[in-house]
Parts: sequence; structure tokens; C-alpha cells
Amino acid sequence: MKGYTIRRLGRGLITVWLVTLAVFFLLRFTGNPIDYLANPSITVDDRERMKREFGLDQPWHIQYLLFNKGIFTGNFGVSVRWSGNEAFDVFKSRVMATVQLVGVALAFSMTLGLLLGVISAAYPDSPLDRIGKLVAITGQAMPAFWLGLLFILLFSIWLGWLPSAGGLDRVGWKGIIMPSVSLGWFLVAANMRLARSSMLEVMDSEYIKMLRAKGLPRRIIIWKHALRNASLPVITLFGVNLALLVGGALVTEQIFAWPGIGLLLVDAILARDYAVVQTVVFFSAIVIVLTNIIIDLACAWLDPRVRLA
Repeated sequence: MKGYTIRRLGRGLITVWLVTLAVFFLLRFTGNPIDYLANPSITVDDRERMKREFGLDQPWHIQYLLFNKGIFTGNFGVSVRWSGNEAFDVFKSRVMATVQLVGVALAFSMTLGLLLGVISAAYPDSPLDRIGKLVAITGQAMPAFWLGLLFILLFSIWLGWLPSAGGLDRVGWKGIIMPSVSLGWFLVAANMRLARSSMLEVMDSEYIKMLRAKGLPRRIIIWKHALRNASLPVITLFGVNLALLVGGALVTEQIFAWPGIGLLLVDAILARDYAVVQTVVFFSAIVIVLTNIIIDLACAWLDPRVRLA
């Protein structure tokens, strides 16, 4: 187990390094942020002074070395778009809003998807099973941005029940309902289908047949014994779901004007704010890689065949 953990951590570090390397050099091909920030009538001397102020007068490889040094010292650079504030401070001011949105969406998708999958597998070819299949089809057929626009039209404009924009600090918990549901609805369908197929396989296994022969109540067999084994693939999918939600938050935060890192990243890319984009991508990659490592280690602990392979 120790060797498996070291290998996974090593691969995780390589993944984060490759992500930051790619983002760093791709950003430099988009243009100079001084062109966005400066007045067209600015003098050449002022332009050079601004480049020195934001560290853009150095060659690319020097800038990359300084960026890597900043990772260890906590200095991620100065924001061009946000009045020269530290990039990490700008990121820190927005990260909690995304944590709230992604956390609620993840809990919603995991809970509802697992529940529908178990019920659908427990009563195959029943009306409940058909409803579950309908949820899976509609969930995977509707993109998050389209579903979000429908929610705004129905619940904000027509019914006036829910606010259409803003964070928790401005509109309260009602404001997170539509963004989290529209963001997590696609994953409800994915979790439901995976949980259903896994439950059907487990319910047909020999130990479940033995429990039935012993006369255990059906609800105990389903919710205590079968669900424990059937939920393992859904838990394994947790890391993939987190990556999808972080990526999907970019669009969802735009639609609902949610003040998170997704909206921050889009604004920073448009402004060519190198420091903020690199900071957001670095910490997003860290969270996603660490989550996948934890999931892999949990699966290896539950099933030794994983680490032996």
C-alpha cells in the first residue's frame, strides 16, 4: 500500500506540473495584457514601465521559473485586471462561492442519482424503473446552460420564486438552488445509470441469494448488504464528477452571475490576466488531482486487487 501511495502521489505531481506548464505557455500566445490595460496613446516608456511592474519584461523561461518559485513562496504575482491586487487574494475572495456551488451540486447529484439507481434496480421494469430511465435520458440530453436558462425563465421570470443571479451573501440559500440543480442534473443521470447497473449485478450474486434464502427482509438486503457493494463504482466516479463540476461551473456561473472562480477565470482570460488565470488553474488542478488520489487510495484499501494490479 505504501508503494502504491507513493506512485500515485508522484503521478499526481507530474500531472499538476504538466497542466501549469501548458497553461503558462498557452496564455503567452494570446497576447500581451498591457495591450488590454494601457491606453492606446500611452508612451513607449510608460509601456515598458508597466511591463516591469507586472514582471512581463523578462523572457518566457524566466517568467516560468519565477512562477514556479512563487508556488513555494505563496507569491503568485500581481493581477492586471483587478487594480494590481495579489492574484492569490483575488482567487481567495471568490473560491468559497465555487466551493458552495460545487459542494451542493455534488451532494445533490450523488444522493439523488444513487437513490434513483437503487430504487430502479430494486423494482426492474416497474413504473419506478421507467421514471428512473426517463430521468437518466433527460438528464444526459439537456446541457447545463440550457437547463439553467429554462430554470431562470420558469422560476424567476414566470413564477418569481427564486432569484436569478447572485451569491449566498446577496440572495441567501434560495440563490443556490437553480445553479446547483442545473450544474448537477447531468451527473444525476450518470450516477443513476451506474448505480442501477451495479445494483442489478449485485442483486444477482450468490451471497444475495443466500440472504434471501435465510429469510432476511427485502429492505435490509437492498439497503444494507447490496448497496454497500453497489455504491463502490459510484464512489469511484466521485473524482470524475468533481472535475466535470469544476469545468461546468465556468458556464453555470456565467449564466447565474455566480461570483465564483469560474466567472473569475472567464474575466481573467478575457483580460489576459496571466497571474489570476495561472492561480485559478493551479489550485483547480491540485483539488482535482488530490481528490482522484484519495479515491484511488480508498478503492485500493477496500479492494487489494487494485494496488496489486
